[in-house]
Amino acid sequence: MDFLDQLKNLMIMAFADGSLTQGELELLSDRSVQWGLTEADFTAAVEFALSDAAELVIPPHPQDRVELLKDLLRVMAADGHLADTEKRIFAMAAAVMELPDGELDRIIDSVDAAD
Repeated sequence: MDFLDQLKNLMIMAFADGSLTQGELELLSDRSVQWGLTEADFTAAVEFALSDAAELVIPPHPQDRVELLKDLLRVMAADGHLADTEKRIFAMAAAVMELPDGELDRIIDSVDAAD
């Protein structure tokens, strides 16, 4: 999965509750810089997330899926509030990924311990 698609996924989560907070914006901006994306890429990700075509892209590779779930959790936590829409998006993404038993708990625990 390329970094622009990953950023689009994170933008969808950030906008899921209807707003973009300072904490979410900082996290998204940091990821964008870390991944070498441009301002135009960032703008394109925002526009995509706000469009009717917005939908998560599930990466094909297991490690990319784990990284996506970790980043989705970080975005969910960035504003200090877990909205129901965010929880539903996360749950649907995890369900589609068909993770082995216990893997989701390990992912959640690893993000909680690292952050």
